[in-house]
Amino acid sequence: MGGFEDRPQQLRMARAVGAALEGGRHLLVEAGTGVGKSFAYLVPALRFAAATGRKVAVATSTIALQEQLVGKDLPLLARALPFPVTAALVKGRGNYLCTRRLKLALEPTGELFPEEEPRRQLAEVDRLVAAGATSRQDLPFVPREDVWDAVRAESGNCLHRQCPWFASCGYQDARRRAHEASLLVMNHHVLLADLALRRSGASFLPDVDAVVVDEAHDLEDTASEALGTHVGSRGMGWALGRLWNERRSTGLLARVPDPALRALVDDARRASRALFERVRAVAGGADVAATAPLSGPLPTDEGLAERLEALGHALVATSATLPRDLALEMGARGAGCAALAASVRDAVLGADEAHAAWAEADPRGHAALVRAPVDAGPLLREVLFGAFGTVVLTSATLAVGRPPSFAFARERLGVDDADELALGSPFDFARQARIVVRTDLPDPARAPAAFEAALPEAVLAAVRRTRGGAFVLFTSYDSMRRTAAAVRDALEGDGLEVLVQGEDLPRTAMLDRFRASDAVLFGVASFWQGVDVPGDALRNVVVTRLPFDVPTHPLARARAARLERAGRSAFEHLSLPHAALRLKQGFGRLVRRATDRGIVVILDPRVVTRAYGRALLETLPECPVDLETADA
Repeated sequence: MGGFEDRPQQLRMARAVGAALEGGRHLLVEAGTGVGKSFAYLVPALRFAAATGRKVAVATSTIALQEQLVGKDLPLLARALPFPVTAALVKGRGNYLCTRRLKLALEPTGELFPEEEPRRQLAEVDRLVAAGATSRQDLPFVPREDVWDAVRAESGNCLHRQCPWFASCGYQDARRRAHEASLLVMNHHVLLADLALRRSGASFLPDVDAVVVDEAHDLEDTASEALGTHVGSRGMGWALGRLWNERRSTGLLARVPDPALRALVDDARRASRALFERVRAVAGGADVAATAPLSGPLPTDEGLAERLEALGHALVATSATLPRDLALEMGARGAGCAALAASVRDAVLGADEAHAAWAEADPRGHAALVRAPVDAGPLLREVLFGAFGTVVLTSATLAVGRPPSFAFARERLGVDDADELALGSPFDFARQARIVVRTDLPDPARAPAAFEAALPEAVLAAVRRTRGGAFVLFTSYDSMRRTAAAVRDALEGDGLEVLVQGEDLPRTAMLDRFRASDAVLFGVASFWQGVDVPGDALRNVVVTRLPFDVPTHPLARARAARLERAGRSAFEHLSLPHAALRLKQGFGRLVRRATDRGIVVILDPRVVTRAYGRALLETLPECPVDLETADA
């Protein structure tokens, strides 16, 4: 098929994955940049499925990798392999359009959407559905949240085979393809949501016999989020507003003129406002985003859970008296209220030995309560490693130190018994890459204000070394925005396009623009990983600061406190390994092909002035390191 390269590391990984699948073993694999790990697990997984008739799930963290697997890798393998290849992309149900609900929302009563813009969007969605669109990803525009909420597929709001549009339903078609496929591709959230459901005896995915988790360095944080609780004023207001908005006389209850139901909604809304006003006060938010840990339970939930529960029961009871389509909507909203009540009860429990909890607030007036497991390892041990005979965890950054150790990943992810394989990159980093360290900048830990003041000039000098073609990576949005604003005019004066994460363009469009011209891209967390820009477009990665987690975040503090109570250094056993993995990810953006060349500029002097900084530097691939000052 052309472009074939013999990669010994890829063959070693493929053999290890095949052995794990055949022997019913768990496996940890770090595969450096350029190994081609997707083929190294896809080929043995497909072979195993074809030979045994069993299903394998592949879960990724980023959409980009999912698109690569489904749109490029699997079609190529289907042509190349000597056995049938059947694969399906699995998305959450809420990503699919429900034609029945769309037609209901389009009814000319105007009760759901009296304004012109949402009705125009609904008409456009209807036109696209007629042309074959079945999911949110098929729409060439981003619909309003209220519009999408009115037309998306819902588990408790489906007629199944009795639906007139069952044969053309995108979600039902996706389910059929998933049940027929031998390999399922999904994201971490979908996998973990299904695993959480299985704890209560339910599920929405077909049964699978083995799981491959790619980009496994993200799994712990995704698990904490998916297996935790988040209750926010915005979501609560949205859920109640879709039922009844008295000021605008809109919502589902505009079709059911029942004063008692509307009064229950208003009671829940008042309780919600009271609760989240208190949450906002606890968080301390005003003109800036704020977060505050909750050391124990809130004294009261202002009666919100009780009122939501009463509302849910009343909606379900009323649904029994309504026409079919309206009854389904009403019943689904009732079940949603009951689920919200359970979430509120959990969120107000606050922190305990196993959970971190905190209050959040932002400048737009929103507030939230969040409760998450401090240690996701025991939960993953139960729902993932204890549920499947084979789980393969792989990433380009899964081990730390020299020689590579998986101890950190094992502990954080709950892996007790597993084989290990650490594979270096086939690239010649000594020839293809060079690290430049600025040693004359202020120490960002000891003199943060001085470091921030010196950062714009240092970034400008670093970018000009390669005349653009640079990622400038930050650990905070505020620092990124300040620095980008300070150097924008100078860079544009050099003829370079300046792209800043969070401004005008979505992430994919930013990357397309970056690839098309000499540009400078300023990014935070999501640009440290999962981004593939081969060739001359990216020839310079600027690391502004060593990527330590923010130590003030309640979850990070709770994890650190748990380690300290056990007599272990939180810095040594948590902060440092996390930073090492993130730094490796940032470095990994530079060299993506055997022909790539470039530099990594580190502006944080701690990488050479502190012992832990030198240890971090040693985790990177071996290549020349130059120590420089502004005058060099």
